[in-house]
Amino acid sequence: MKKFNIKKHYNNFIKQYYAKIINYNYGKYTKYDYREIFILAIIILFSCIIYLSLPAFYNYESFDKELRNKIYKDFKFDIKNIKGITYSIIPRPHLLIETSNLFLTTDSEKEFAKINNLKVFLSLVNLHNKEKINIKEIKINKANFYLNNTILKNFHKHFHTNIIKPIKINNSIFFYLDKNDVVTTISPIKKLKYFIDIKKRKKILNISGNLFDTDYNFQWKKDYSTPKILKSNLDFKNPNIKIINQIEKDNENNMFKGVSKTKFLNNELNIIYSYKENKIEVGTKNNKSNINDKIQINGDIDLNPFFFNLNLDLLDMDFNLITQKLFSYLYSLKNSIHPNFNGNLIFKISDLNNKLFENVVFNIKFIEKQIKLDQSKVNLLKIGIINFSNFEYIEKDNKLFLKSSMVLEVNDQEQFYKRFQISKKNRINLKKINFDLEKDIDENIYFISNIKYNFDDKSQKDNKVVSELKTYQINNIQQLTQIIKKNFNKIN
Repeated sequence: MKKFNIKKHYNNFIKQYYAKIINYNYGKYTKYDYREIFILAIIILFSCIIYLSLPAFYNYESFDKELRNKIYKDFKFDIKNIKGITYSIIPRPHLLIETSNLFLTTDSEKEFAKINNLKVFLSLVNLHNKEKINIKEIKINKANFYLNNTILKNFHKHFHTNIIKPIKINNSIFFYLDKNDVVTTISPIKKLKYFIDIKKRKKILNISGNLFDTDYNFQWKKDYSTPKILKSNLDFKNPNIKIINQIEKDNENNMFKGVSKTKFLNNELNIIYSYKENKIEVGTKNNKSNINDKIQINGDIDLNPFFFNLNLDLLDMDFNLITQKLFSYLYSLKNSIHPNFNGNLIFKISDLNNKLFENVVFNIKFIEKQIKLDQSKVNLLKIGIINFSNFEYIEKDNKLFLKSSMVLEVNDQEQFYKRFQISKKNRINLKKINFDLEKDIDENIYFISNIKYNFDDKSQKDNKVVSELKTYQINNIQQLTQIIKKNFNKIN
């Protein structure tokens, strides 16, 4: 008995159907013609359903080895410990693997992902032949990925050298492990798509996720027409920071060099940087195109372990606007600093458009989930330096205030007395002024209290120590001048 060939029978049926349509006389419709067309449509529909359902009859108990080879060929990932393979045609034909482990290479000892419900989507071509099925893409949902230095290096090689089919990852978590396999960083991933655009000849990685409790969108591109140059975009949601990056490999020095454009606070920062042996060096001093820029940065970032030392200089900026945005942003981070986000940021504001302040330096330290601003200072024009310490945020009357202890070191008494209009009869041998300052974060309103002149200053025996416990509200420099003038009237 000859074996019934459903594919051959189906193809002959379609050929006869189209031949009949070509030779059909459309002027002679009858109720029998409509019934025949309806029956034909049902036959075609059921034929498609039967064809799409053919993989459900495969023997998957012996298919895991073939599937593993196909996935490695198309995606350059090794899949092991495959259990529970089923087939479904909804929403489109795919194989569902109940549990599996992913390895970057066939000789890897440690998996980088443990996956439940891995979907392998199939092409409609050759569904009837298990040995010839074609995989279109794989989709992973709610999986845990474990990364360390070795795996990241293999990923780097994977990005640069492998030709792959589309990979999608949704609602998963990336864990970064140190050399002792201890989790140091956790990054939830909402969506990840890794694919090659054949028409444009580009490899693309798109990620939407969260890092250090901040949402971000990241895109990485490699154009095969310029394979040594890589481009990427990184957008943070809060604060709104956009980083456009281009990096080029320097084979002679075994390093990477790049240019990065950062947009934040309505400003644009262009920097050059280099990466070598887990260390990034950044700077703008040698970039001639940025001589007139109002923002400059230099420093270095160690990646293992993560620690940064950066100097950020802002030139000719509005003092009140910058400090308001800075303190508001630092407060928003107060309870969300990641324990491994450590480093020093020296934040300088120079050439201020201000009648009293000349230069401001905020020494911001990120240490073990805390933000510290000690050793910060501001220069008073030709008078001296105010040192900041003991920063804290205070909420009262439904408003947020930043409070700090201040010490004014007076370097030029004549300039001080001249600036604040103190008569000679009310002057003392002034070396130091201690006071507490509170600033309304949302408004340019200050409160000064606990004023002490020459407090704890033993360098001069004739220094007169005076205390003033009253709290003063200050809205502008004129009010500050009047308050200081009245205080010196009281002293004498």
